[in-house]
Amino acid sequence: MSIRSCAFVGLILLAGVEAKAGDFIVLSDLPYTQDQQQVFDDQIIPAIKADPAPFVIHVGDFKGSKEVCSDGLFQSVRDTLYDLKPGRVFLTPGDNDWTDCDRDSTGLAMREYDRLSRLRQIFFAPAPESPEEMGVVRQDGYPENARWVDQGVTFVTLHVVGTNNGRAQILLDDVDFALAQIGAREQANRVWLEGAVEQARDAQAKALVIAMQADITEPWGSGSCEGTTRTKCDAFATLRDQLKLAARRFGGPVLLIHGDSDPYCLDQEFGGDQAPNLWRLNSAGDYAVIDAVKVTVQPDSTPPFRAQTLLSGQAPRQGC
Repeated sequence: MSIRSCAFVGLILLAGVEAKAGDFIVLSDLPYTQDQQQVFDDQIIPAIKADPAPFVIHVGDFKGSKEVCSDGLFQSVRDTLYDLKPGRVFLTPGDNDWTDCDRDSTGLAMREYDRLSRLRQIFFAPAPESPEEMGVVRQDGYPENARWVDQGVTFVTLHVVGTNNGRAQILLDDVDFALAQIGAREQANRVWLEGAVEQARDAQAKALVIAMQADITEPWGSGSCEGTTRTKCDAFATLRDQLKLAARRFGGPVLLIHGDSDPYCLDQEFGGDQAPNLWRLNSAGDYAVIDAVKVTVQPDSTPPFRAQTLLSGQAPRQGC
């Protein structure tokens, strides 16, 4: 993006244009510490509940990396999140929430696939009952993968996590079992994203919003994870290509939302020349900006997406 374009985007973001806007709230990488929990409880939760935005997406890491991944914690987080906007809260897990639960640094290392099973049971069995007009559907076997519609915009969550999508640091589970589970989840994500694009095209959606936890823009290893190459490889290579293809096929504005890394930023660079209609928002949290983010979709405007933190109104940095 040119300097002139970046300046124009910044002006739009700060101006707070509201015409024909569809708003929603994003949480990520929060809360990590007791201090962050205090801000979350005392300021962020009341602000979310008071805001008219119709729904919330938490893109994962709802706990710090050094907290025990206990059933009690999962249940407490579930109750807190689902109470923000009942029936209108969507969670896609992060690596802190299950993949990294086998680390001694949590205080009680636990098998990650046991934790994923319990997470799915606690958060999605049953899943929250959403308003019929949102048309919420969930993927069989992967209930964290959801799809819904709001204001003519199609939304989709994909279960993609840090730690190289779970391919690194498999400490307690059988490695072959874990890698098979990862391969199945990656295939499920591919199918789910393809279905979301088809639905959006068929419905002539105004925009497409894709949410996941991992920052897939930076490779972990060399080459894609195919055949016998299953660990020291880039677990996100194929997904990056699929996202760009999906944006081209859809044709309209596409926004990728993720957490997992710094900085809090918004750009149009990820798609490059292959998919200039693909934007990405690296949300707040992760120790840097302790806040929720309010995202506005304006498909007929330039830019089609804008964001600002809920408490302070801070716009994301232009360029990630």
